[in-house]
Amino acid sequence: MLEVAAGAEAVRKPGSSFIRPEAGGARSPREQAPVKKRGAGRVFQWVIPLLLAGCTALGLTLLHQHEQSVNLEVLALQQQAKTEALAGKYDSAVSLLDRAGNARPGYAALARDLELAAKAAQLQTRLDSAAGLLKAKKLSEGEKELNAVEGLIGKREEPLFAPLKKELAADQVLLTVLKIKSELDKLSTVDALAAKLDTLKGLSGTEAAAVKKQIIGKIASISYSAAEQKLRKKDFAGALEEVDTGLSYDADNEKLTAYRKQVEEAKREFEKAEAERIQLAQQQAAEEDMKNRTAAVDVTGLQAVLDEYGDLMISGTATNKATRAIYSISVNLSIYDSSGAYLGETYADVSPFRLEPGESGSFSTYYYGVYDQATVSVANATWYLE
Repeated sequence: MLEVAAGAEAVRKPGSSFIRPEAGGARSPREQAPVKKRGAGRVFQWVIPLLLAGCTALGLTLLHQHEQSVNLEVLALQQQAKTEALAGKYDSAVSLLDRAGNARPGYAALARDLELAAKAAQLQTRLDSAAGLLKAKKLSEGEKELNAVEGLIGKREEPLFAPLKKELAADQVLLTVLKIKSELDKLSTVDALAAKLDTLKGLSGTEAAAVKKQIIGKIASISYSAAEQKLRKKDFAGALEEVDTGLSYDADNEKLTAYRKQVEEAKREFEKAEAERIQLAQQQAAEEDMKNRTAAVDVTGLQAVLDEYGDLMISGTATNKATRAIYSISVNLSIYDSSGAYLGETYADVSPFRLEPGESGSFSTYYYGVYDQATVSVANATWYLE
């Protein structure tokens, strides 16, 4: 991304002639010829230029050192700006590059780096704005801004844009999560919630994890309510199916796990009670059938009156005690004299011909030639079941 600044323009170093005299130009005091006083001014003719040369060399050395110091400062600022930019601190990078540019104005590499850092800073501002819109639940506006930023940095390959791309990706995940979250209250079926859960697959982050947990919790709640309704209707298979659906998304859900055991226990109790009920019903049916076949007719009000001709007039009432209608009812009667001796028997048909359960009919008949008081008892009754 950022280029390292090259050295400033080289400072011309003084030549060796500015440091020491040329060869053969000076001799030791012993080799020098005697100097007369009137020739002393000639000494300054070569001493003064030598001093000037030394001052010039010192000035150039100091200038060179200053320029080198500036170069080092600019390089340090540029390296620091690079570090800041790669960390996504674009405003800081721009500030550092501004300082470097002021120290070395007109340096093309610094200008290019400053342009890139300023562009990244602008995009960072737009990303911050988009993130603010998302937090304010202005999802449509936030999505529009994120799409615009993506269009601007999507194909940028410079390393300093990497933090922006990472932040953009995180904001896009957050957008997806918030859009799903805003729709959850409208979803009331397991299938609809499961579809949203599939959308979140592959997304990471705290927000995504929280929404996944919320969806799974809602699925578990819906499954529990559906299982309760089916259990009330004694639909044990359906209740277990609903519970298992919830557990398939949240295997460790304690409430669903406990309720599954409750459904299984209710199922066992119901099946046991049902078996006992069937057994009792079968027993009752057998008893009822026996009663219908053997004790369907109850005779009451039996009377025996001897008339003036010596004949015994017998009458009574027959009631249907069966659970089904009976018809063609006949009562067989045994006759005994006053001493209890058996005289004979007779029968009488009940009218009406057919009796519903609980209905009663009457019968009457004669037993002739008794001539004395007698008693009558019911020997048996016959009937047909519908």
